Amino acid sequence: MSICPIWGAPQTGKTTLAVNLAYAVSRGDQSVCLISPVAYSELSAFLGVKIPEENSLSAALRGGAPLRQTVFKADELFYVLAAPSAASALDGDYSGEQVKTLLELARLTFDVVLVDCLSETNDLFSAWALNRADKVFLCAGGHTSGVLWHRANKKALQAAQSKTLYVGSEVIPGLDYTAMYKLLKCTPEIKIPYIREAPLFQNERRLLFGLSGRKGRAYAKAINILYEAVSL
Repeated sequence: MSICPIWGAPQTGKTTLAVNLAYAVSRGDQSVCLISPVAYSELSAFLGVKIPEENSLSAALRGGAPLRQTVFKADELFYVLAAPSAASALDGDYSGEQVKTLLELARLTFDVVLVDCLSETNDLFSAWALNRADKVFLCAGGHTSGVLWHRANKKALQAAQSKTLYVGSEVIPGLDYTAMYKLLKCTPEIKIPYIREAPLFQNERRLLFGLSGRKGRAYAKAINILYEAVSL
C-alpha cells in the first residue's frame, strides 16, 4: 500500500502520466485511487466522466461516509477522487489535517494511491502528498520554462530527493532534452519520448498505454517500470 505523488513543472504531462499509470496498475489486479486537487476537474474531462458531488474529493474531505462509498469508480479497480464536475474549482476550505487524514485513509483502503499534484508547493495536497510519499515521480523536461521552476523549488526538491524517481517527459519535438537534464543536474531513470498523437488521444479520451509502434512500446516500457516502483 503506497502513496506516490506525480509532481513537476507545469506542462510536463503529469495528468497524462497519472491516468495512464493508474489504468496500468488497475489492469495488474491492484486497486488504485487517483487523487487530483486540480481545479476545474481536469481529470474528469480527461476521463470523459461526470463526477457527482457525493463521489468527489470535496465529499471525501468532509468525511461522513466510508471512503469506498465516496470515491468515483472510473473502471474496474480504478477509483478517482477529484473536483465534482458541477464545480468550477475544488473548494479550498479544508485543512492540512483533513488532507493528511484522507491520504492515510486512502493508503489503508487501496493498494496504490496516486496523487496528481499541482506544481505549486504551497498547495496543501501537494505538500502533504510529498511528505507522506513512498515514491515521488518527478516529471522533468517539458518546456524550457521548467528550468526556472526547478530553481524556484530547489529546497522542496532536495527534501524529496531520497524517494524521487525522475521521469524525463519529452513534449516538444526537436528540443535538446539531454542538455536540459544536464542543466537541471538530473538523470531521468525513465524517459517518455515525444508522442505526436498525445494531444489527439487526450481529446478523444484515449489512453497512450497500449499505443502501437515503436513509440507506443517505449511508452509502455516506461509505464511498466513505474508500475513496478509502485508495487514494491
